[in-house]
Amino acid sequence: MKEKRRFPRAEYVFRVDYSTPSALFNEFAENISEGGLFIKTEKPLEVGTEITIEFLLPLLEEPIRVRGRVEWHTNMAGVKKAVSGMGVSFQGLSKEDKEKINRIVRALKNPH
Repeated sequence: MKEKRRFPRAEYVFRVDYSTPSALFNEFAENISEGGLFIKTEKPLEVGTEITIEFLLPLLEEPIRVRGRVEWHTNMAGVKKAVSGMGVSFQGLSKEDKEKINRIVRALKNPH
């Protein structure tokens, strides 16, 4: 799979809660950018599934809550990733939350 990242991404493991209209999940994400995140899960949702995501990052006092959409998952043909899970894009992320995520991604990538 060719690298298609549009946004800087930070490797960082953090707790994420997400829900569909019928279920609530608690998992861990392993990286984040202003475009989305990767959620580690043994049972990824189908591509196109709309979810509500909530997570708290370091340096933030309030959690970020945003709509997301499953873009790909590790059960798809041709996806080679050691960890089972799914790539989720943020939908309608506010300018303020984008700035918060960017600030934290920069801090995590350059810890000094």
